[in-house]
Amino acid sequence: MSLSIRSLQHFAVLAEEKHFSRAAQRLHLTQSALTRSIQALEDSLGLVLVDRASTGVVPTQAGRTVLERAQRILGETRDLRREAELIRGHDTGRVNLGVGVFPAAGFLSLLLVRIAREHPGLSVHVEVESWQRLLDKLLQDKLDFAVAVTHSLPPPDDFAVRPLPPQHGGLFTRAGHPLQGVAKPRLRAALGQYRLAATDLPPKARDYLARLYQVTRDELPIAFECDSVAALRDVALGSDVVLFCTREAIAAELELGLLAPLPLAYPATGQLTHNVIHRARRTLSPTAERVIELVQELLEQAAAPRVPARKPRRSRA
Repeated sequence: MSLSIRSLQHFAVLAEEKHFSRAAQRLHLTQSALTRSIQALEDSLGLVLVDRASTGVVPTQAGRTVLERAQRILGETRDLRREAELIRGHDTGRVNLGVGVFPAAGFLSLLLVRIAREHPGLSVHVEVESWQRLLDKLLQDKLDFAVAVTHSLPPPDDFAVRPLPPQHGGLFTRAGHPLQGVAKPRLRAALGQYRLAATDLPPKARDYLARLYQVTRDELPIAFECDSVAALRDVALGSDVVLFCTREAIAAELELGLLAPLPLAYPATGQLTHNVIHRARRTLSPTAERVIELVQELLEQAAAPRVPARKPRRSRA
């Protein structure tokens, strides 16, 4: 029976998930199909690769040896596909892109529309996660690159970093919120009466909010925490919960006057370091480079100052 790249991929995912049903879901297979694939691989090699334990599926000693070799083969396969993309150019190919939660709210939909219109042959897989989780996936070579706010967790030294226009963090409430009428000297004391809506925050952001609320990091009154800026925005629009966010992620609501900032600037005038990050040793394909160009264009357009339209002059009678 022949050995296939697909069966090695199935085995690698099973070893990572440690559970047939979770691995099958991730691979978009039925559990029985995944079981047959692993059995076929074992038959092909003449080895038992996994044991079913009470804590889940674990590789046998032989399985660990095969897994190490399989991961090298799968890595070389990905490299070969990228080389093929380098030869083909950026009109075809696939990009695995990671985007931080705040940046995604600001540009991701616009980016995907541009790609669909201008490069219909491209395939893009997007994962929207916190920067901490995106970094883990970059380290595992699951992403070509990521776009994220990185000020709280700088990338490792062996990563290439391309700066982008900064994001601007702060606290926001709905228009007409009681805090909007509080004088700045008394604002911090009044703030403690209202709970927060926020994404999965890095330590520096939690420390900043803890200082504002005059509590420990663990005592922060976070009422809602999730990685959907849209959901958190709607909570802030429909209640007295205070939203910790970036201006860029809620630009439309700010422009319409639906949300308003509180005059409590994030450190360093609210600027958050915002980068494209990838492994320095990884040569990005023309496809990935084109996507990065589009990201830069969209963010530069968003950062450009808007010139208000002039009102037409009335002619004098």
